[in-house]
Amino acid sequence: MLTWNPDAYDWEEEGGDYDGGVARVASGATIKAMWSMGARRYGVERGDRFYLLRQGVEPRGIVGSGYFTTGEIDEDEHWDDPGKTAWYAEVVFEFLVDPADGLPTSQLLNEVPGFGWNTTYASGHEVRGEAVDQLHRMWKEVTARSKRRGPGD
Repeated sequence: MLTWNPDAYDWEEEGGDYDGGVARVASGATIKAMWSMGARRYGVERGDRFYLLRQGVEPRGIVGSGYFTTGEIDEDEHWDDPGKTAWYAEVVFEFLVDPADGLPTSQLLNEVPGFGWNTTYASGHEVRGEAVDQLHRMWKEVTARSKRRGPGD
């Protein structure tokens, strides 16, 4: 699970701001980024899937997905404090939605138990067991709805 709190981090990836990223992905492009992995130092493989959990202000929940480009997690300058370091992995966002169209935290709490949807504050946590399959099914419905609407709808 990757996390993003718009109150703490301005989206500055390819495509500009978050809305620009949504438009870029809706047009068929992807977004490559180096993303902080919290305390995780290992345990991802090339091609592993991730979901993006929006935190902070509502609407909160899953708003994106993609994959890891390598199995490497590297130390570099901290994204918010140049005097510290953080751990990063290279990822590709394949899908981003308007936060209002994502999977809300309230639904995740009810339908995907066993993960700390309200208590996960950093990237790098893993959804395990049956919860992975349920989350995948639910996200597939979101992406199918969004694809039917098309870019700009």
